[in-house]
Amino acid sequence: MNGLRAFAPTILVAALGTTFGSALVIAPGIVAEALATSGLDGVATVRAILSVIGWLFLGIALYVGAIVTANTCATLIAGQTRVIALQRLVGATGAGLRSRITRTGLLVGLLGGLLGTVLGTGLTALFVAVLRGSGFLPDTRYTLVPWELALPLVAVVLATWGAFASGSRRVLTVTPLQALSATVEPSHDDLRAGTGRRVWAVLLIVGGVLLMLLGLVVSPVSVLAVLPAALGGFVSFTGVAVGATIVMPPVLALIGRIGSRDPVVLLAGRNALRAPARTSRATIGLVIGVTLLVTFAVAFGIMQHVLETELLATTDGAVTPDLISAQRDFFVQVNAVVSVIVGFSAVIAAVGVVNALALGVLQRRRELGLLRVLGLTGAQVRRMIVTEAVQMVVAAVVTGLVLGTVYGWVGGQTLLGSLGSVVTPVLPPSTVVVVVVGALVLAVVATVAPVRRAMRVSPTAALAVD
Repeated sequence: MNGLRAFAPTILVAALGTTFGSALVIAPGIVAEALATSGLDGVATVRAILSVIGWLFLGIALYVGAIVTANTCATLIAGQTRVIALQRLVGATGAGLRSRITRTGLLVGLLGGLLGTVLGTGLTALFVAVLRGSGFLPDTRYTLVPWELALPLVAVVLATWGAFASGSRRVLTVTPLQALSATVEPSHDDLRAGTGRRVWAVLLIVGGVLLMLLGLVVSPVSVLAVLPAALGGFVSFTGVAVGATIVMPPVLALIGRIGSRDPVVLLAGRNALRAPARTSRATIGLVIGVTLLVTFAVAFGIMQHVLETELLATTDGAVTPDLISAQRDFFVQVNAVVSVIVGFSAVIAAVGVVNALALGVLQRRRELGLLRVLGLTGAQVRRMIVTEAVQMVVAAVVTGLVLGTVYGWVGGQTLLGSLGSVVTPVLPPSTVVVVVVGALVLAVVATVAPVRRAMRVSPTAALAVD
């Protein structure tokens, strides 16, 4: 690895996670101190509730960041296969190389964590100053550096270190013989998933589904049914993340059929399927982000629909339009706030997608050079790469929409099942538009810079890059 420069996007992920965590840790104290000036009772309870909610969303961000970091590390190692093999050839051990990468992960997490802590504290202080100046917050003393500020820093450092330890396992699969190979990423490893990964993925998915079914069965009796359902959703989605090389290729194959009569589009689709491991690492982060956004949007949509129905039923249709409008406005505002908070995790996932797509292009310069030697023009190569990125992003969005709708419905049904009715999924069109447009823009933006860099290299130079 070329020092910390190669891990700049991972430092950014750690910094974003710590920025988010710092703000969530400081915010409950600010709210409690603001409420204390008004003499309200139960300030400590409000602070405790806000802290629990904050740590919940921080946990989601750490989960996303860890997966993105592990995939980025694995992608970097995949692109350094020949270098690592040469090191093995001259006597380096896989365990020694992995230990060095893991230590780098600790340094990356610490650097990103410190940057994020400073940035999060500074932004929160600026936000408090603006709100206090506008009169929204009372003019009192606020604690901007609580002792709890160290907790998200430690959490991000440990999560990054653990993600590097997980991603660096690929080093152990590199053999000295591969130093003689001209391939960038071994197709043998990419064309199949390990037996252990398959078993774990199936066990986690099946176990999660069973927990969700338990929640659905118990939902008519108690609202606590949402707890096993939520745990089941987390466990099953972890299974999807672990088994990404099993889940994503069929979706990619289906998306790749669209417009496949065009040779460039056909080639893009086959390229995506040729290396399922690389493609899955690039898309699973976006699947996570889309799933989170859609899950909360569907759950809030279900709650709004059910409460409106119950309100009309209990008042015999005598509810005024103003009351219904006010309730809808309330849910829109709550959904907007939650979407912004959850959207931060989606931003972290987007950084991982951009980095994975960019690395994928730069690591395939030999392939791109060969295509140009065989007759493809620079414009055709650019269109192929952009099309491949769009296909991958569309596959991730479709998967995230389906999973998010299912998880959101399960959450809404287990939470409101005690009302005695089966709820139907409600997916706000605005959420779909934002997700689809944002993902397509992400696909194009992620490929512009690396494609430009790759195209600057002549075909002969690209073929001689190794």
